[in-house]
Amino acid sequence: MTTKRTSILILSSLLAVGALLCGYSVWNAYQVNGTASFPLDDPWIHLQFAKNLHDFGSFSYYKNEHVTSGSTSPLYTILLALGFLVTGDEIVLSYCLGVLFFLAAAFYYFKLALREFDGSALIAAVAATLLLFEPRLQWVALSGMETTLFLFLLIAVTYFYRMKKAVAFGVVSGLLLWTRPEAILFFVVLTLDGIYHKFLVKAEPSRQKSKVPTDGPHSWLKRAMVITSLFGVTYAAFNFALSGSLLPNTYAAKVRYYAGGNEEFPGHVFHFFADGHLSILSFFLGVGMLRVFIMLVRRKPCVHFISLVWAIGLFLAYWDKLPYLYHEGRYMMPALPFVIMLGLSGVSTVLDVGKKYSVPLGKRWIPAMSTVLLLVFTVQFAAAAWKMKATYAESCKYINDRQVRTARWLHDNLPRDAVIATHDVGAIAFYSGRRIADMVGLISPGMIESIGSFDKLKRFLLREKATHIAVLRNWFEIANQNPIFQTDERYPEIMEVFEFNTGRIQFIPQDATRIMDVAAHYLSTGDARRAALYLEQSLRAAPQSSRNHLLAGKVLMSLDQLDAAEQEFRTALRLHQDFWEARLALAEVAAKHNQPGVAIAQLDSVIQRNPSYAPGYRALAEVYQAFRLDTVKASQYYERFTQLSHGAAR
Repeated sequence: MTTKRTSILILSSLLAVGALLCGYSVWNAYQVNGTASFPLDDPWIHLQFAKNLHDFGSFSYYKNEHVTSGSTSPLYTILLALGFLVTGDEIVLSYCLGVLFFLAAAFYYFKLALREFDGSALIAAVAATLLLFEPRLQWVALSGMETTLFLFLLIAVTYFYRMKKAVAFGVVSGLLLWTRPEAILFFVVLTLDGIYHKFLVKAEPSRQKSKVPTDGPHSWLKRAMVITSLFGVTYAAFNFALSGSLLPNTYAAKVRYYAGGNEEFPGHVFHFFADGHLSILSFFLGVGMLRVFIMLVRRKPCVHFISLVWAIGLFLAYWDKLPYLYHEGRYMMPALPFVIMLGLSGVSTVLDVGKKYSVPLGKRWIPAMSTVLLLVFTVQFAAAAWKMKATYAESCKYINDRQVRTARWLHDNLPRDAVIATHDVGAIAFYSGRRIADMVGLISPGMIESIGSFDKLKRFLLREKATHIAVLRNWFEIANQNPIFQTDERYPEIMEVFEFNTGRIQFIPQDATRIMDVAAHYLSTGDARRAALYLEQSLRAAPQSSRNHLLAGKVLMSLDQLDAAEQEFRTALRLHQDFWEARLALAEVAAKHNQPGVAIAQLDSVIQRNPSYAPGYRALAEVYQAFRLDTVKASQYYERFTQLSHGAAR
């Protein structure tokens, strides 16, 4: 009883500390940014579905229209909809659910570790501590995503599997499937574990004492499978009824969009599990993995079979289907609890070897060594968790300054019947209150087969009756057209809003955009010749891009080829007559030709047609000052430039 009370006290204290850490990260982000937000755009996808489910009783993305299985996690969306019965604050609701499931995951992780490590309260406490202090899991607990719900259910499923609790295992497994489709892979891992321990493990006298369900009647498992199957059938029927597929259409959309492979993915995953606060634990992770392989070769019962195979299986699945580590590696986060467990098993293995081969007097250091190691891990994780609060605040600001700000502008400035085409469908849909045309198929199954074709994309947007487009420039660059709104040019990933005009709109291939960005970088560092090499490639890929020709002109101008530069600027203006930066470049050419009158006429036309274009006033001031024409006008233009620049910064 005393041991049980001690465990309860330890666990309660750990959960309280975990909750306080999460709360402090939220408070810090609010103090830094002046507002509460999320570190990525996807949470508002769940919230949009949940809001419409709450308001209209429809699993839809716009009022009670646009019904689709576009939420990767139907269970999480349903929980959010229920949460809207309690509060209308979407941020607070998401924070509370994320942290609640994070703490629930730690609760079952403690119980699982007690079972995996022979009832050691010390190791179980350290396991739960490392889970709660893992900085990326704290980040995702406050991200508004379903990840901590998935973690909680993964750990609970493993625990009930070990305990042979049929009903609990069946229900929790079914809920796991309704949370994320990766549950199917986890069921495969459990099946492999069952096959291995039933048919491949050598019979030994100690087998009956194994912590792994290796023998005895399997009626509990049959009952559990019936319950899980019922959840699975309803899950498949739900998705098929909404979108005509057995899985959410977000799965097919992401796999299609990110197809093409990523040779660096294995290296990224290695660093994800081995760097920083995992640097020491990763050594013992290697030991734990080696121990599992040895057990498998010897066909002995293996407690950590599930941990190893799940981590490897998740890596292989994403390497094949979606080989990118986005958002602090959130797609690989479900492997973290199992990797930590393997690392602790490696510690246990090393200490066991030390006990076995140490001389009698040397055995005294084993308990002290184990305590020191576990303390080192805890300190490393705690320090990383403390640092993560700044990363979390920066990520929230990043999203708020782009997606949320754009969404609120759309709400305030576009007519109610506007239809907005975008690839970031979360905050824009939730806060704009406008119908969305999804350009990457997350909520529009009809778009999935058109991914990768700009012609098909245009036809899709015409069918959807899109009136505006809101895109990040590095995702979908639109050439030869000025945005009616854009976020701050001084920062990367600029969100732009355009009027959708199928006759004028020109999408630029993403590869060409990347090459242009590299060329612009070299040009900014003064390496014009290297910039020219990249521009040769981008001009071949996107010859109709006015920005391409502007950059080419700037390269030529830096090489003192003014006539050729002027031709490139005029080509840019032929493609895009309101390309203000190209007009400024022509004025600069005129100034270099010692033609201040021509330069001033060009710049005057710019500010007359676009009175809020701040760089035009600066350029005018510089011409007046450089040629000593009118110092008063130069001062007035500088002052106007400063006023407009400060207004844009605000």
